[in-house]
Amino acid sequence: MKKRHLMYDYLVDYLSAITPYLSSELVSLKTIARIKKISQTLKPTWGAFLECPLTEDNSTVHFSVHALDNAIKLPSKMRSQCIWQRIQQLCMDCNCSQSRLSQEIGSIFLDFELSKNNAEIPIPSIFFNLKEGDLQCLNGDIKTFCTWLIKKVVEPLHNRTISAYLQRNLELSLTALPVEAQVLELGIMQPSPLDSIQLSISGMSPLDISKYLARIGWQGSIVELEKLAFFLNEIVDTIVLKIELGITVAPQISFDCFIYQDLYQDCYWQPLFDFLIENKLCTPKKYAALLNWTGLSYEKYSSMPWPANLKMISDFLGNRASSILVREVSHVEIIYTDNKLDAKAHLWFSPDWD
Repeated sequence: MKKRHLMYDYLVDYLSAITPYLSSELVSLKTIARIKKISQTLKPTWGAFLECPLTEDNSTVHFSVHALDNAIKLPSKMRSQCIWQRIQQLCMDCNCSQSRLSQEIGSIFLDFELSKNNAEIPIPSIFFNLKEGDLQCLNGDIKTFCTWLIKKVVEPLHNRTISAYLQRNLELSLTALPVEAQVLELGIMQPSPLDSIQLSISGMSPLDISKYLARIGWQGSIVELEKLAFFLNEIVDTIVLKIELGITVAPQISFDCFIYQDLYQDCYWQPLFDFLIENKLCTPKKYAALLNWTGLSYEKYSSMPWPANLKMISDFLGNRASSILVREVSHVEIIYTDNKLDAKAHLWFSPDWD
């Protein structure tokens, strides 16, 4: 029984080891306590994301964990809730090699929105990483794929019929993609009375993005968004477009901005953060907190209690390797809504070996 308890605590132990580097400017102590409670409840994973707002007037953090390749182990109180039963069934289906879900989906992430007004452990949104993002290798054409996704994944998860408008918008949005584009991620947004699906799309130039949004009927200012995309394209390595589909294409458009250098190498990230700070999209204190976050925690030098499972593996490896915890800024998300901008940093932490 003790061994099983240790397995449940892996992610909690990781959080405890990296918390000294996580400033309250980014995540409040109260929110960290909620994250620890979630990580004690769900089966642990080998890494996680923290989505932190960079503006002063936003405090809603998201915590995203990889649902591992078998059923989520839930306490009895949560097992009795229908929505958690449906989420658990989804993860089990993804692990079944004979299921279409297993054939189409590479991994599942559970994304918990930790706002002030929702439950201590909120119902998560579900994000799928597609195995074949170019859509040419789907098991069937796009229309067939969309019908399967709505009828066999989205509707069972929501336990209700989904609007035909959403399926049509999904079909249009996938059909309209340029050949080079890839759908990296597909999200089912929960809990919400509105039917919506989020798409994350890579492989498009700024001009491709503006043409694509016009084709799918986005009602915002194409000219202004194109200017932003061209500017960001000059100062970051990769832009990933994020859109949300419902009865229409949502007004909010996001650009996930990736720079493939560590944040502490200022020269690569500085133009982006200069832009964010000048436009009041990031406070100087939050930028300093991000710099403090980025780095490596070493088992052999740590003054904090170290995760028991990592210590056990290090002992097995002897002098060949020792565990570390990697702390990174994965990317910065810039959100455009009705000519207004917002920004969030996506932090990642996971174990590795040195």
